[in-house]
Amino acid sequence: MENAFNWDIEKTDIVDIHGNVISGYNNISRNDSGKTIAVMKNSYHPMTTQEFTETAEEVAAQIGGKVNEYQDWETSTSNMGAARPVITAQIELTDPLEIAGSKIEGKLTLGVGFDGSRSFFIGHTSRYLRCSNEFSSIVKDFTSRLTKNNMIRVEEIIKNITLYREYEDKLYENFKKFQEVKIDDKIVDECVARLAKLTEEERLDPSIISTQKNNKMLDIRSSIIPECGELGENAWGLFNGVTHYTTHVYDSKAHEQYNRLFGARKEMNHKAYEFCQELVEG
Repeated sequence: MENAFNWDIEKTDIVDIHGNVISGYNNISRNDSGKTIAVMKNSYHPMTTQEFTETAEEVAAQIGGKVNEYQDWETSTSNMGAARPVITAQIELTDPLEIAGSKIEGKLTLGVGFDGSRSFFIGHTSRYLRCSNEFSSIVKDFTSRLTKNNMIRVEEIIKNITLYREYEDKLYENFKKFQEVKIDDKIVDECVARLAKLTEEERLDPSIISTQKNNKMLDIRSSIIPECGELGENAWGLFNGVTHYTTHVYDSKAHEQYNRLFGARKEMNHKAYEFCQELVEG
């Protein structure tokens, strides 16, 4: 099977300044650029991009779906400047759900890292076809490190697909509930304040809020207002406003940010989701 990526990993010996091999450790690097990904014990056997491609295609075939997108995400950079990539595959599984005239596609996301900090995982990515906003979550993380005798098997992944389906059902149930909860300016203000991480002092005295944080709050609100205009003055419009901000407006340094499965974008999306759940439970 053809590799979906134009690179793979290489494991090579590490030598000291005298050229002597340092036993017990390997250098893991990309074979396209030669960049080091990590230095790991030689008992660690990361899944190759070829193995990941074959696994994703086999999972898709067994569950009656198809891989519609492979992606290579650069994650944060270690103190030594080593690149730490994560690769993902998105598999089409379910028919789009329609809420208030907005269709939502749910994608099963499989992913793996190469440095021991992130093993194989199953995630869920919702994409709103109306405006391409995204909301993503890790549903199952195979936290054990990959070793020669502990590779993730297709059978293990298949057994956990039920967790994915249960997660999606609950997620969509909550999305529908969000429509029923009316909001006002006070609620929007509270949501924006939480997303901007205002301190108690800043809440009491807005004059001490930095220009950078003020601009961030204005940008979030500028995404929320039109989404509520289209979807209604409800928690569903509020939630979509935040995902619009994180998908289309939010800017960050490339080495700090990738995909909405991790990092600050994911944190903001999930804070908004939890905030809307609070409103539902009321």
